[in-house]
Amino acid sequence: MGVQKNIALLKLKNDAVTDNLKKLILEEQKTRELVLGSLEVLKLMPGYSKAIEKLEERSKEKDER
Repeated sequence: MGVQKNIALLKLKNDAVTDNLKKLILEEQKTRELVLGSLEVLKLMPGYSKAIEKLEERSKEKDER
């Protein structure tokens, strides 16, 4: 009886972990979509190209140091 009870508890815990992983994956997908959407909006803003150029220059300066 004790072994079967332990197996049942392990199954419940495994199911709970599986459900949590599914929720985390769904949240990660939603977050990715939000980030990509935000990036597309940002690209449409005036001055985007100049801002990218400045960031690239800063990155090069940091690499030279």
